[in-house]
Amino acid sequence: MSFRLQDHAFFRPAVLVFSLFTLAQLITGSILYVEKIGLHPAGALEFYAGSEKMLQEYPDRPDRFRNPATFHGLLKTAVSHSLAYGLFAFLLLHLLRSLLPDGRARKPAEWLGLLVYLFAFLDILSGFLIAYGPSYMAYFRTPVFSAFVGSVSLCALWLIVLSLQASNSPYDWGSDGRRVDVAEHRKSEEGESPNKSSTKQTSGAPSV
Repeated sequence: MSFRLQDHAFFRPAVLVFSLFTLAQLITGSILYVEKIGLHPAGALEFYAGSEKMLQEYPDRPDRFRNPATFHGLLKTAVSHSLAYGLFAFLLLHLLRSLLPDGRARKPAEWLGLLVYLFAFLDILSGFLIAYGPSYMAYFRTPVFSAFVGSVSLCALWLIVLSLQASNSPYDWGSDGRRVDVAEHRKSEEGESPNKSSTKQTSGAPSV
């Protein structure tokens, strides 16, 4: 029977601080997005395709005299963001999944994880689509960014709720789905006979 300790009390404060810093990062990132690109599709079109193409589609918008983004610049940003998004999303979702019990309770977190990675991929790809694709692709830039920020924010808020909950009971769960008393398991490993049965059937079973 596999045996893994389930007392998460020692790293719950670290998870709480990490989640708060995540929300702060999302807030500052959103402010920078509005400052650099704005919420109107014209801002996204001008940022990636240049002011000339933007004025062709939106002649009433002010000209900020921007040159089109180069492929080298877009690729450089995509490479750095791919590494940062991948590691960040993996850490965030791993912590979330670790604090949830096995079974159906983990399904929403797994679907949320898929959405985080999907929106992160679309966020990176959107710059190329606007710069080299049709002008209407600019309409999707802000919704994709908002979806990415929203999905990551949901993960962070979920982690905050889980980190503030009471710690788990001093039991572990084996691979057969039965709850095992930690002290009795250690006695049995040392060759001592436990005073009572060490297995109890349980429904939910958290694991790391």
